[in-house]
Parts: sequence; structure tokens; C-alpha cells
Amino acid sequence: MFEYRSLVKMLAVIVATTNSAIAADISVSETDGPSGAKQSIVRIVGDMHVDDILRFKQISKSLPPQTIVSLESPGGSLLAGIEIGKVIAASSFATSVQGVCASSCALVWLAGAPRILAPSAKVGFHLAYKSDMDKTESGAGNALVGSYVTGLGFGDNVVRYITSAAPGDMQWLSSRDSDLLGIDIVVSEDRQTRSVTRETSPADTETVDPTVAAVELITSIIIATTYSDAKALETVRQLYADRVLYFGEMKSRVEVYTDKLKYIKRWPYRSVNLREDSISASCQISRCKVTGIYDWGVGNAKGRKKNGTAVFVYEFEVSDKIHITTEGGEVLSRY
Repeated sequence: MFEYRSLVKMLAVIVATTNSAIAADISVSETDGPSGAKQSIVRIVGDMHVDDILRFKQISKSLPPQTIVSLESPGGSLLAGIEIGKVIAASSFATSVQGVCASSCALVWLAGAPRILAPSAKVGFHLAYKSDMDKTESGAGNALVGSYVTGLGFGDNVVRYITSAAPGDMQWLSSRDSDLLGIDIVVSEDRQTRSVTRETSPADTETVDPTVAAVELITSIIIATTYSDAKALETVRQLYADRVLYFGEMKSRVEVYTDKLKYIKRWPYRSVNLREDSISASCQISRCKVTGIYDWGVGNAKGRKKNGTAVFVYEFEVSDKIHITTEGGEVLSRY
């Protein structure tokens, strides 16, 4: 039991703090609502990172509908904005901006019901771009944005509007534009949160099932490394062990990095659809194994495409950080 509880705590802490230097500050508090009942508030402050997806999911599980998600962020990871927004929409949370919320943060704000803005608040949108090093338009990224925004119930006019500004520019939402586009907003004067009675963190609890945390960690890595070239290589540098059993062969971290770089250059357009009901995990002491099935697609600028279904296998160890020791799988079919 000691080892099991230790693993739970280590997973919770490591998942919450991986790349914390560039992750957003996410906290939960309570305040007195208008009717005297307690109102839960989640604050997201700073650049959003892909690791914030898991942190936000863990926090949101214990929160009631009508929770307010207060946003103060210049943006960050597109994937984080979309995935956090999906959780907000599914949970019937409200969103609120008192200051500035731009780029991927604005996509999060769109998911709220209602969407709350202070009179001086600024919400800005622009095209998705490939990476911080390559700020050219990302067709795959904008396709994700379009699918996400349509899934929230908005029409093509909203999709066109929020993808109209260049990556280095910003389309700031005006009250006139919101009326014309059908983006309903609630104007609020409330700038302060009163009577904070509770603050929580994902690492505060030992009730998290380590297998659940392991599944969410690996699925976040798979999605992020498929979408983002920079994230794919960053993950290898930060999370892979010095020696890795990589598709049946022992390789160094440098060799894994080199192989993934070649794959990324060969197939710049990549997609993945995880079959959630196929994913399972087992954890013992400080080791976890996660397996599952996903549908994949790749393409290049010459129009060459491949699609298929594959099994994935990841194993990792947890000490002071996560070390991925095994990555493997097998293609089940091509079509």
C-alpha cells in the first residue's frame, strides 16, 4: 500500500509540474455568489501549455456546473486551448475575462456558458501557426480550430472571423462584432473575487487512480506529439530515458530523437484519433504501462497520404521525474 500511494502522489505531482516554468497557473477558489451560495472559480493565468490539459481535467472533475473559469492569458498551446475548451463546454462551465485573453485563451473563452466580459476586457483571435520558431500559418491547426468552433455550435462566419488575422496580428472582438456574429456575452463589473475559502491543487489528493493518471499522461503526449513538431521533439528531450526499448530495439535518447525528426520531416501533416475504449494501463510500484489502439493519418506537401490503424505501447518509470523506457506498437491495417 505504501508503494501504491507513493506512485499516486508522484504521478500527480509530476504531471502537474512537468514544464511548469512555461505552464499556466491554475487554481480553484470559492466565493459568495449573488444568492449567498458558494460559487466555484477556476483561475487560469499565464501561457497555456499542453500539460495544463491534464491538470485542468483533474481539477474540473470535482466542480459543479456553473463554475466560472476566469481567464488571464496571452495564449500558448493551441491544443491546450481546444482541449480545455471542450472540458468547459461538456461541464457547462461559464468563462470570464477581466483583462486580456488572446489566441488559444480566446478559444477557451468561447466554450463558456455564459461568456462573461468586464467592460475593459479584451479577447483576441488570430490564425493558428506552426510553432514559436516558425510562425507561418498551420493548415492543420486551423482545421482543428474550425472543427472545434463548429462543435461549439457556431457557424462558418465565426470560424472565418477568428481565423482572419495573421499569426503576428490580432482580431480583437468588439461588442458590435459579437452581436453580428451571434457570440452572446454578459458584461460584468465584478473585478475581484471575494471571500476565498478554499484553494486546491491536483497534487493535494491521494484519491487519484494512478492508472487513470498514466492513461491521461500518455494520451496527452500522443496527441501533442502528433500535432506539434516542437512538442514531439521536446517530449523526447525531457521525458525519454537515456536508453529506450524503441519498437523492439534498444536505442539512445539521441537516436530516438533523430528517428522522430526524420519522421516529422517526411510526414509534416499528421493526425491521430485515439480509441478511448481500447486504452488501458497497469501500474506497479514506480512503473506504469499504457496500451491502446488509434487511427492515424499522414501526408506531405506532394499530396502523398497514408492512413491506418495501429496498437501503441508505452512504459515509463516514475522517480523524481518521468522516464519513458519503452515506446512501441504494431500497424494493424492500412487503408
